[in-house]
Amino acid sequence: MEKSNWKKEEYELHRIGVLDGVRAVAVLIVVWYHFWQQSWIIPAAGPVNLDWLPRNGAIAVDMMVLLSGFCLFLPYARSMVYGDRTPSISDFYVRRAAWIMPSYYFALFLILFLFALPLREYANSAELLKDFVPHLFFVHNWFPASALSTHLNGVLWTVGVMVQFYLIFPFLAEFFQKRPIITYWSMTVVGLISSFLISYNFDNLNQMLYVNHTLTFTSVYANGMLGAWVYVSYTKNRKRTRPEGLLFTVIALACLWLYKILCVHRMNYCSDTKWQVDYRFLLSLLFLIFVISTILSLRWFRFLWDNKIMHFLAEISFQLYICHQYIAVKLKEFRIPFWEGDIPPNQSGDESWKWKYLILCIVVSFVVAIAMTYLVEKPAAKWIYRRRRTQND
Repeated sequence: MEKSNWKKEEYELHRIGVLDGVRAVAVLIVVWYHFWQQSWIIPAAGPVNLDWLPRNGAIAVDMMVLLSGFCLFLPYARSMVYGDRTPSISDFYVRRAAWIMPSYYFALFLILFLFALPLREYANSAELLKDFVPHLFFVHNWFPASALSTHLNGVLWTVGVMVQFYLIFPFLAEFFQKRPIITYWSMTVVGLISSFLISYNFDNLNQMLYVNHTLTFTSVYANGMLGAWVYVSYTKNRKRTRPEGLLFTVIALACLWLYKILCVHRMNYCSDTKWQVDYRFLLSLLFLIFVISTILSLRWFRFLWDNKIMHFLAEISFQLYICHQYIAVKLKEFRIPFWEGDIPPNQSGDESWKWKYLILCIVVSFVVAIAMTYLVEKPAAKWIYRRRRTQND
């Protein structure tokens, strides 16, 4: 009976459930990384030591960028393979704006007026403008004042990178549809050359500013777009089979093992930030193989990534991502839970405080993320879509 079910099971071509889980886990790893930076709780017990996982959490952002390229190009890939209609440029921009802008600007102004200004974190108005104006236009990752010295939430640099890709994505997608190989390699070369130039001049550059330069992610985005095209092309006129599912499950598990090896290698590299520049393209290839293999894997493995918990986590993941680090930093700054003295409790070895603080960071971050998702993001998106339909009628 199960063998018959395997033969009848189709591949997903529109909404791919496992991608929710992969995105959720990538965001959770980044969240863990930032909490680890503030608490210094080492996840180790006896022979089990997972310290390599949060310590390298920053590179999970590359998975988020890859998934963006994969998911956004999926309808264009269906058009290439099946002749489906692609979204209009205006529809694409409206959907991206509805998802990003309301909650992004809400969080930005909330931080500015409830914390940055009342706490007098800016020395003068010029310093404020250098930080705030680039954030308004999503170019804050390009300038030291708004990328490195910001008082408006350090993790927002990722949103800047994403939005910059959104602006050019419809045109990249059109080029890719017409000349996929040329477009892929052009984007990849841009990413590799920019990474090489940054790596070559690494000691003479502001390293923290350039390690996540938008151009270095071009090759990552290209791999995401390539992955969507490869997946849709591969699954055309095919149905799932158990041997194929077993093969791809093994490949996906092997990718997880290789990911740990790369994390350990990064920890032993001359510089963890330089590693990100030097290995960004290779890492994105590993992520791409994992993503495609997971989509094609056995049902039990797909269920780990495609279930109600993962769907919920993916639904609040954007809000969780943009709020968690700022919450962690401010809780520690405001000495919540209370700590005294000049040495932060994570450095003094106060284990009781560390765990209280970590639990509080998790609870507050999730409460804020859920509230932002269902009270800001979704209502605002519905209003924008409704206005869009009204204008079209």
